[in-house]
Amino acid sequence: MNYLELSINQAIDEQEIPTFWSEVINSELKKINPIYSSSRINLVKKPFVTIDGKDAKDFDDAILCEQKTNGFTLWVAIADVAEVVIENSALDKEALKRGTSIYFPNYVIPMLPEKISNDVCSLVPNKKRNVLVCKIEFNLKAEIESFEFLEAIISSHKRFTYSEIANYSENNSIVTSSLECLKILTNKLLKNRLNRNALEIDSQEPSLIVDNDGNLKEINLPKRLFAHQMIEESMIAANICAAKFIKKNLGFGIYRIHEEPDFLKIENLKKFFSLKGHSSKNFDNPVEQINSFVKHSNKAQEKKIFNVLILQSLKRASYSIQEVGHFGLQLNQYTHFTSPIRRYPDLIAHRLIKSILNNSKLEVTKDKYEETLHDLSDLEKKAEIASRQVTQQMICFGLKKFIGEEFSTYIIGVTEFGLFCEIENFFISGLIHVSDLQKDRYIFDSQANILKGRRTGKIFRIGQKIKVQLVNVLPEERKITLVPK
Repeated sequence: MNYLELSINQAIDEQEIPTFWSEVINSELKKINPIYSSSRINLVKKPFVTIDGKDAKDFDDAILCEQKTNGFTLWVAIADVAEVVIENSALDKEALKRGTSIYFPNYVIPMLPEKISNDVCSLVPNKKRNVLVCKIEFNLKAEIESFEFLEAIISSHKRFTYSEIANYSENNSIVTSSLECLKILTNKLLKNRLNRNALEIDSQEPSLIVDNDGNLKEINLPKRLFAHQMIEESMIAANICAAKFIKKNLGFGIYRIHEEPDFLKIENLKKFFSLKGHSSKNFDNPVEQINSFVKHSNKAQEKKIFNVLILQSLKRASYSIQEVGHFGLQLNQYTHFTSPIRRYPDLIAHRLIKSILNNSKLEVTKDKYEETLHDLSDLEKKAEIASRQVTQQMICFGLKKFIGEEFSTYIIGVTEFGLFCEIENFFISGLIHVSDLQKDRYIFDSQANILKGRRTGKIFRIGQKIKVQLVNVLPEERKITLVPK
């Protein structure tokens, strides 16, 4: 049985995810033929490169960095999807219905057909491609001095994977000099990020290696490299500029927002971390308080569990025209502009920027954008759930062979009916039912978020290490039953 196929099909059914392209869309695709207009700025000779994961095929961003005596020029070129996906076409309506590409192990449900995502718009090496470029001028402290947006043509000089960047060197190469410049700029941008107190929570999801028969071979946490930060900081800078550009020219924005956490959630974190030896000192604002929890977590053996708890206390990021800022990044104006192949909000941002550059009139009202962005936030959440469901189900299939064996776990959730415990090195939690906590009757204290033995006074709380036996796994329900040892 192909467990991966089974898991993906179940997630598709449960989340009602569209997977087919209609005949009308296939007919539209046949007519797509990008025009490399002479009115576009020709940047083909500029040494743009792409840096992505080794399995990536949809290359939607390419970068180039140049050092000057008074600072840096960063060029961020993004695939000009809006040039081929025409608003209100059947293709556009289907992309809006999907909202985002969904990534599973060895498989993607794309927002746009592969002809666009992996070919016509993908910034593959040595091929001319239409792009929307954000050209950013930084001073020597890596502060943005000015920026401009350009409709251009580029040809990527090289396709890098993240792991190739660290050791790449080609004497007197224009590509090497751009990468060296970007490394210097990134270090300065990371210092600025630290100075503005942006949150640095380790929130990596497990990566699964699955064989050709759909069986789980390996679970690991992807290693975060400096090359990841080079791309992230470049994209953040371009997203800041896009947010500012749209607001300045249209009087409203398309934002990626992240609101401050609720006061009560922070108070609960304070109580939890005070039990873990964290100083109960009061901070001036929520971001300083949460950063203090992150620093404390990074020193602890239970770092991953503590980081999960911090993340659970934060609000979800979403899309809106409301200018409330991004709490996690500590930015006042921020949007998503850099991935129009796989995220529809980025395509909206592109259309707005192109309408400004070409002085064309907007048909849509602010209220209509807010409604659309609300729907896109919901679709993003649905995609995340589907992706996580497949990961959990595959891990469950992998765990079946260990029924009866003992594991170390950490308690990550306490309820009146039992304890949710994450199994070490498997990145998934199972349930110890309260009835299996023997030799006492355990009562749930919702204020303290603990289970406490009525007779013995023994307490179970979040973050506690506990030895368990795996007694049952139901992969189709993504349920794991544990008992304490």
